Amino acid sequence: MKIIRFLTGDPNGPIDFHPDSALLLPGRPMFHPDFGDEWHVSVFLAVRINRLGKSVGEKFAPRYYDALSIGIRIEPESVSPADEGALSGMDCTITYGEWIKPEEFLANGSFEIAGLNVEQPHTSDCVDRAVSALSRLTTIKMGDILLLPLGSPSIILHPRSYITATTNTGNEILSVKVV
Repeated sequence: MKIIRFLTGDPNGPIDFHPDSALLLPGRPMFHPDFGDEWHVSVFLAVRINRLGKSVGEKFAPRYYDALSIGIRIEPESVSPADEGALSGMDCTITYGEWIKPEEFLANGSFEIAGLNVEQPHTSDCVDRAVSALSRLTTIKMGDILLLPLGSPSIILHPRSYITATTNTGNEILSVKVV
Protein backbone atom coordinates (compact mmCIF):
# COMPACT_ATOMS: atom_id res chain seq x y z
CA MET A 1 0.00 0.00 0.00
CA LYS A 2 1.17 3.48 -0.86
CA ILE A 3 0.10 6.87 0.40
CA ILE A 4 0.53 9.47 -2.34
CA ARG A 5 0.06 13.15 -1.53
CA PHE A 6 -0.43 15.73 -4.25
CA LEU A 7 1.42 18.88 -3.16
CA THR A 8 -0.80 21.23 -5.17
CA GLY A 9 -4.34 21.11 -6.48
CA ASP A 10 -2.96 20.34 -9.95
CA PRO A 11 -3.24 16.59 -10.74
CA ASN A 12 -0.15 16.93 -12.95
CA GLY A 13 1.79 18.77 -10.24
CA PRO A 14 4.40 17.46 -7.83
CA ILE A 15 3.62 14.48 -5.59
CA ASP A 16 5.10 13.01 -2.44
CA PHE A 17 5.12 9.33 -1.44
CA HIS A 18 4.66 8.33 2.20
CA PRO A 19 5.40 4.92 3.73
CA ASP A 20 2.52 2.94 5.20
CA SER A 21 3.97 3.62 8.67
CA ALA A 22 2.92 7.28 8.22
CA LEU A 23 -0.71 6.15 8.40
CA LEU A 24 -2.51 6.34 11.73
CA LEU A 25 -5.42 3.94 11.65
CA PRO A 26 -8.82 5.51 12.36
CA GLY A 27 -9.88 5.41 15.99
CA ARG A 28 -6.32 5.60 17.34
CA PRO A 29 -5.07 8.73 19.14
CA MET A 30 -2.63 11.03 17.38
CA PHE A 31 0.39 12.04 19.44
CA HIS A 32 1.43 15.67 19.44
CA PRO A 33 5.16 15.68 18.57
CA ASP A 34 7.36 16.79 21.44
CA PHE A 35 9.94 18.45 19.20
CA GLY A 36 9.85 21.38 16.82
CA ASP A 37 7.90 24.57 17.14
CA GLU A 38 4.21 24.88 16.39
CA TRP A 39 2.51 22.01 14.52
CA HIS A 40 -0.51 22.31 12.27
CA VAL A 41 -2.96 20.08 10.42
CA SER A 42 -3.35 20.12 6.64
CA VAL A 43 -6.67 18.87 5.26
CA PHE A 44 -7.00 16.62 2.20
CA LEU A 45 -9.54 14.79 0.13
CA ALA A 46 -8.58 11.10 0.58
CA VAL A 47 -9.23 8.75 -2.35
CA ARG A 48 -9.20 4.96 -1.86
CA ILE A 49 -7.96 2.92 -4.83
CA ASN A 50 -9.81 -0.37 -5.30
CA ARG A 51 -7.99 -2.11 -8.15
CA LEU A 52 -4.67 -2.53 -9.92
CA GLY A 53 -3.98 -0.14 -12.77
CA LYS A 54 -1.24 1.36 -14.93
CA SER A 55 -1.73 4.19 -17.45
CA VAL A 56 -5.46 4.44 -16.75
CA GLY A 57 -7.37 6.73 -19.10
CA GLU A 58 -9.36 9.55 -17.51
CA LYS A 59 -12.69 8.16 -18.68
CA PHE A 60 -11.90 4.82 -16.99
CA ALA A 61 -10.54 6.32 -13.74
CA PRO A 62 -13.87 6.08 -11.82
CA ARG A 63 -13.51 2.29 -11.98
CA TYR A 64 -10.27 2.51 -9.97
CA TYR A 65 -11.54 4.20 -6.80
CA ASP A 66 -14.52 3.29 -4.69
CA ALA A 67 -14.57 5.71 -1.75
CA LEU A 68 -13.61 9.22 -0.61
CA SER A 69 -13.01 10.70 2.82
CA ILE A 70 -11.40 13.59 4.65
CA GLY A 71 -7.73 13.04 5.40
CA ILE A 72 -5.38 15.05 7.60
CA ARG A 73 -1.62 15.30 7.93
CA ILE A 74 0.32 16.97 10.73
CA GLU A 75 3.50 18.90 10.01
CA PRO A 76 5.55 21.70 11.59
CA GLU A 77 4.33 25.22 10.90
CA SER A 78 7.51 26.12 9.03
CA VAL A 79 9.00 23.41 6.85
CA SER A 80 12.04 23.88 4.67
CA PRO A 81 12.15 21.94 1.38
CA ALA A 82 15.14 20.00 2.76
CA ASP A 83 13.11 18.81 5.77
CA GLU A 84 9.99 17.94 3.74
CA GLY A 85 11.47 14.64 2.53
CA ALA A 86 12.39 13.53 6.04
CA LEU A 87 8.95 14.50 7.37
CA SER A 88 7.27 12.40 4.66
CA GLY A 89 8.50 9.31 6.45
CA MET A 90 7.41 10.37 9.94
CA ASP A 91 5.23 7.74 11.60
CA CYS A 92 1.53 8.27 12.37
CA THR A 93 1.20 11.71 10.79
CA ILE A 94 -1.60 10.93 8.32
CA THR A 95 -5.09 9.65 9.02
CA TYR A 96 -8.48 9.60 7.34
CA GLY A 97 -12.13 9.38 8.30
CA GLU A 98 -15.04 7.20 7.31
CA TRP A 99 -15.02 6.10 3.67
CA ILE A 100 -18.05 7.30 1.71
CA LYS A 101 -19.17 6.50 -1.84
CA PRO A 102 -17.79 9.16 -4.23
CA GLU A 103 -21.16 10.43 -5.44
CA GLU A 104 -22.42 10.87 -1.85
CA PHE A 105 -19.21 12.51 -0.68
CA LEU A 106 -18.97 14.99 -3.55
CA ALA A 107 -22.65 15.91 -3.14
CA ASN A 108 -21.88 17.35 0.32
CA GLY A 109 -20.23 20.47 -1.09
CA SER A 110 -18.70 21.65 2.19
CA PHE A 111 -17.48 20.31 5.51
CA GLU A 112 -16.79 21.66 8.94
CA ILE A 113 -13.33 20.67 10.14
CA ALA A 114 -12.18 21.72 13.61
CA GLY A 115 -14.73 24.53 13.55
CA LEU A 116 -13.72 25.83 10.11
CA ASN A 117 -16.00 25.65 7.09
CA VAL A 118 -14.14 24.05 4.18
CA GLU A 119 -15.51 24.12 0.65
CA GLN A 120 -15.05 20.96 -1.42
CA PRO A 121 -13.10 22.27 -4.45
CA HIS A 122 -12.74 18.87 -6.10
CA THR A 123 -15.18 17.33 -8.54
CA SER A 124 -15.31 13.81 -9.87
CA ASP A 125 -13.47 15.11 -12.96
CA CYS A 126 -10.63 16.40 -10.77
CA VAL A 127 -10.37 13.07 -8.93
CA ASP A 128 -10.44 11.22 -12.26
CA ARG A 129 -7.61 13.41 -13.60
CA ALA A 130 -5.54 12.77 -10.46
CA VAL A 131 -6.03 8.98 -10.62
CA SER A 132 -5.19 8.95 -14.32
CA ALA A 133 -2.11 11.17 -13.95
CA LEU A 134 -0.80 9.15 -11.03
CA SER A 135 -1.31 5.85 -12.85
CA ARG A 136 1.05 7.09 -15.58
CA LEU A 137 3.83 7.57 -13.01
CA THR A 138 3.37 4.45 -10.90
CA THR A 139 1.20 1.37 -10.75
CA ILE A 140 -1.79 2.04 -8.51
CA LYS A 141 -2.88 -0.88 -6.35
CA MET A 142 -5.82 -1.87 -4.22
CA GLY A 143 -5.57 -0.08 -0.88
CA ASP A 144 -3.45 2.85 -2.08
CA ILE A 145 -4.59 6.21 -0.74
CA LEU A 146 -4.32 9.45 -2.71
CA LEU A 147 -4.42 12.76 -0.87
CA LEU A 148 -5.59 15.86 -2.77
CA PRO A 149 -5.21 19.19 -0.90
CA LEU A 150 -8.41 21.00 -0.02
CA GLY A 151 -6.71 24.38 0.19
CA SER A 152 -8.24 25.13 3.57
CA PRO A 153 -6.40 27.22 6.15
CA SER A 154 -4.17 25.09 8.32
CA ILE A 155 -5.42 24.15 11.76
CA ILE A 156 -3.10 24.60 14.75
CA LEU A 157 -2.50 21.29 16.53
CA HIS A 158 -2.86 21.37 20.32
CA PRO A 159 -2.29 18.52 22.77
CA ARG A 160 -5.43 17.22 24.51
CA SER A 161 -7.78 18.31 21.75
CA TYR A 162 -10.06 16.70 19.17
CA ILE A 163 -10.10 17.21 15.45
CA THR A 164 -13.47 16.42 13.92
CA ALA A 165 -14.91 16.74 10.44
CA THR A 166 -18.64 16.77 9.77
CA THR A 167 -20.64 16.96 6.57
CA ASN A 168 -23.03 19.83 5.91
CA THR A 169 -25.81 17.48 7.09
CA GLY A 170 -24.11 17.05 10.48
CA ASN A 171 -22.71 13.51 10.01
CA GLU A 172 -19.32 13.08 11.65
CA ILE A 173 -16.85 11.43 9.28
CA LEU A 174 -13.56 12.06 11.11
CA SER A 175 -12.71 12.18 14.80
CA VAL A 176 -9.13 12.24 16.05
CA LYS A 177 -8.03 12.64 19.64
CA VAL A 178 -4.69 14.45 20.01
CA VAL A 179 -2.69 13.45 23.09
